[in-house]
Amino acid sequence: MRFDNEKKPALGIDLGTTYSAIARWTEKGPKVYQTKGGDYTLPSVVYFDERQEKPLVGNQALKRAFIDPENAIIGVKRMMDDGAQSIRLGDKEYTPIEISSMILRDIYEYAEKTTPGFDPTGVVVTVPYYFTALQCTNTSEAASLAGLNVLGIIQEPVAAALAYGIHEEEALNDEIIMVFDLGGGTFDLTIFRLTNSKEKLTFEVLATGGDDRLGGLDFDKALAELIKEKSQLNFSGVSKEDEIKATALLMEAAKETKEILSYEDFADIIKPNILPSQHIELEIERSEFEDSIESYFAKMDMIIDSVIEKASLSKKDIDRVVKVGGSSRIPKIDELLSQKIGNAKTYGNIDPDLCVAQGASVYAAFLDERIGWSKEIEIKTATAHALGVGLSDGRFSVLIPSNRRTPCEATRVFTTNTDNCEELDIDLYQGSSKFIKNNKRIGRIHVAGLKKCPAGELDIDITFRINQQQSVSVTIVQKESNIRKVENVKLT
Repeated sequence: MRFDNEKKPALGIDLGTTYSAIARWTEKGPKVYQTKGGDYTLPSVVYFDERQEKPLVGNQALKRAFIDPENAIIGVKRMMDDGAQSIRLGDKEYTPIEISSMILRDIYEYAEKTTPGFDPTGVVVTVPYYFTALQCTNTSEAASLAGLNVLGIIQEPVAAALAYGIHEEEALNDEIIMVFDLGGGTFDLTIFRLTNSKEKLTFEVLATGGDDRLGGLDFDKALAELIKEKSQLNFSGVSKEDEIKATALLMEAAKETKEILSYEDFADIIKPNILPSQHIELEIERSEFEDSIESYFAKMDMIIDSVIEKASLSKKDIDRVVKVGGSSRIPKIDELLSQKIGNAKTYGNIDPDLCVAQGASVYAAFLDERIGWSKEIEIKTATAHALGVGLSDGRFSVLIPSNRRTPCEATRVFTTNTDNCEELDIDLYQGSSKFIKNNKRIGRIHVAGLKKCPAGELDIDITFRINQQQSVSVTIVQKESNIRKVENVKLT
């Protein structure tokens, strides 16, 4: 007896900001599906064409986006912190959750077309480690809306570490690895301790950090601005329509140029009629591009230092760096990592564009109990953001700080700030700011039936518990009022 990993596979989907990929577990390891055109990734782009019944997704959508950008959406992943906001495409409005579900459905369907009788047991979808609980929940909702059976959500660096661990399992020693994940829209940096024994392969998160507004899209915008400046394009007096199209074409030129500069020292750009009777014909040197994105490298430099410090390590303790995400191919990244971590530590036997989808399929197979190993996989996680409650003066009261090993719990005692208070709302937050306005609210617990007392006389115990699966249980206790209330919040 064996599992049918072809017709009934466990799937992993890397839902990327700019590109997505889908993989399945096979007896020989993870395998990424190819599109009809032979590509392993699909642009995470949606375009509404009023001549079509439903929006276009993928390569066709990306092509149309450069011609008609007002009816396209690129980088919806950056909008997942507000799943209810409106995105207008043509004469219709969609939410980020709906747009993400279209991308997920489309990438699922191209895998489905490869195999007659395709009936997967379920999927695991990836998110950045730095995503908040709300962003993770919205991603899971998008997958469900796409009609997918969600086995679980996994953070992208954990998926990449799984792909690395599976690939190198036979030769793997106990080591400290840094996953440097620089994608189209987000930057994640996670340090793991990998322990390989006869019985178990353990991935322990030691520290994590990042920026959900730093990625290839930002590099494209900076390079587009440089191209615009060097070509001396004159936007004065042009129509709004021409300005929008020119901006989209500049972004296309920037994307193409960035890719060339990943392996060449200079790139020629020739683009006729960017604006009426205005053309681009110039040369961009790699050093000019690197100068235009220097501020982002300064941020990454600081994040690397911060995460290493949080892990209580020194740079020499890092044994291996695993690069993830298409933007990690930029040569200056290798310079940065060599300076920060040391030479010859970057792992090159894994595809940075595909390893997250591969790792997600490993996790899907693990959850579905179909990995044919005698060895157990154990993942030890840590909190990416501080968790706590909002106070009446707008401050954030932290119960569980960031980078705390899970499972864990903490209790703090609060009180009422008004006389004879009989009910109140306790808002739960996740974030790093001292003020709730800068953090993400992840839930609200209403408490009624409090005993009438003067302000400050009732003790209200609030306990946060986080389990290994990153679920948060919040318990509210007020003894004199005989109140005990428990609610759950899912972080991933």
